[in-house]
Amino acid sequence: MPAVLLRPHAQLGLDRSQIPSLAIHSQIIDELLAEVSEIVDPANHVKQLWHELKEEKELNPVKDNKHVIKEPWLDENTLPSCLEKMRRDDLEIVLLGTGSSQPSKYWNVSSIYINFFSKGSLLFDCGEGTLGQLKRRYGIDSANDTVRNLKSVWISHIHADHHTDLPRVLALRCDLLRGVPHEPLLVIGPRQLKGFLDAYRRLEDLDMQFLDCRSTTEASWNASDHEFESNKDQSASGSALSLHINNKRLQDNNGSFFARGSQMQSFWQRPGSPIDNSAAYPILERLKKMLLESGLEALISFPVVHCPQAYGIALKAAERVNSIEKVIPGWKIGYSGDTRPFAELREACRGATVLIHEATFEDGLVEEAIAKNHSTTKEAIEMGNSAGAYRIILTHFSQRDPKIPILTIHTCIAFDMMSINIADLPLLPKVLTYLKLLFRGHFCNFSF
Repeated sequence: MPAVLLRPHAQLGLDRSQIPSLAIHSQIIDELLAEVSEIVDPANHVKQLWHELKEEKELNPVKDNKHVIKEPWLDENTLPSCLEKMRRDDLEIVLLGTGSSQPSKYWNVSSIYINFFSKGSLLFDCGEGTLGQLKRRYGIDSANDTVRNLKSVWISHIHADHHTDLPRVLALRCDLLRGVPHEPLLVIGPRQLKGFLDAYRRLEDLDMQFLDCRSTTEASWNASDHEFESNKDQSASGSALSLHINNKRLQDNNGSFFARGSQMQSFWQRPGSPIDNSAAYPILERLKKMLLESGLEALISFPVVHCPQAYGIALKAAERVNSIEKVIPGWKIGYSGDTRPFAELREACRGATVLIHEATFEDGLVEEAIAKNHSTTKEAIEMGNSAGAYRIILTHFSQRDPKIPILTIHTCIAFDMMSINIADLPLLPKVLTYLKLLFRGHFCNFSF
C-alpha cells in the first residue's frame, strides 16, 4: 500500500521545502569566488582593460587613414576601419547555445542572438532550449521584450539542434503582440522547415511569414534586382545586396553544387528545377526594408556541405559617414552553420569582422568529421585565417568531450551566454588568458 503522510493544518498545500530559492547576482559571484578564488585579481585587470581602451579612444581619436587598415587585417595593433568609432549600442553578439546534438550539462545547442539594440534583433538558429537561455540571460520580462522586438529568425538547416525551439519562440511572440498592430515574424530557412512549421500551425498560431533560404542566395538577390528597383521608396540599389561571391557554383543555384550524386543533392533541388521567386518578391521587399531599418546592407545565404538544404550566412552592415564626412565601411559577420571546410565558404566570409565557425570535433577525429560533414578545430581556424577574418569564434562543440582547446590570438572559444560587443573586439585576445583561468580544468592541449 502507498504510504500516506498526514501533515498539520498549518502546513497544508504543496511542500516547497525542496524548491531552491531564486539566485541573486551576489550569490552567484560568491559561489564563483569560492570555486575559483584567484579570479578576483584577473577580473579587476579586465575592468582596467576596458577603462584603458576608453581613455585611449578619448585621448587618441582616429583622425586619418593611417591609423586604420582595410581587410584582410594582418596587424593586430591596428584597428580595422569598420570598427572606427563604433558605439556600444551598435551591435552585440550573444552565444545562447554552443554545443551540438542535444543540450548537456556544459552547453545548450545552437542559437546566436544578434542584437542591434534600438534597431531590433535577429536569431541565427533556434535549437532546443533557446527561449530558456534568453530568459536566463535577460530575465523573464526582458526576454519577453527581446522576443517581441525580433525582426527575423534565420535557420541554417533542419537538424533538431538548430530549429526545434522555433515554434515556442514564435508562439510566445504571437501571444505578446496579440491585439497590438504588428507584422508576422519573418522566418528564413530551408524549404523542409516550412513543412514542419505548417504542421505545427495546425495546432497553434505562429504568426510568421516564411522565406526559403534559396531566395536569399547571391543568385536570387541578383535575379530580384529589377523588382527592388521598381520601388524606389522602399529600396536602394539591389546591387548593394551583393557580396560578390565569384564562384560559379554559388552564382548558379541549379549548378553542380546540387548536381545528382553530390553531397548536397535533395528532392527539392535538382538540376533543371529553377527557383521561382515570383511568389517571394513581396517578402523579399519586406526583408530589404527590414535590413535598411536595422542598418544592414546585405543578408546572403549560401549552401554549405553538411546535409541537403544546409546553409551558412553572411551579414553585412551598411557604410557609415563620420563627423568629417569620411565613409566608414560596414562590419561583416559570417556564420558557417554546420559544414565541412570548402572554398565557397571562404569566399562568402572573405574579410569578415567576425567569423562564427563550427568546431564539432577535435583534431584527432578528422575521419569522423569528414564522415559526418563537420569541421575540426584546426580546420575551422584555418578557414578563418584564409578568409582574412579579424576575429574567429568557435562554437558547436561535441557534447561527449567538454574540453576547450587553447587557441591563437585571432580565435576565441564560445561558451553559453557569452556576449561580445563589437566595440570590444580588439580586446578579445587580451581576455583569453583570463578565460583559461575561469575554465581551468576544461582546457585540452592544442597545437597549431
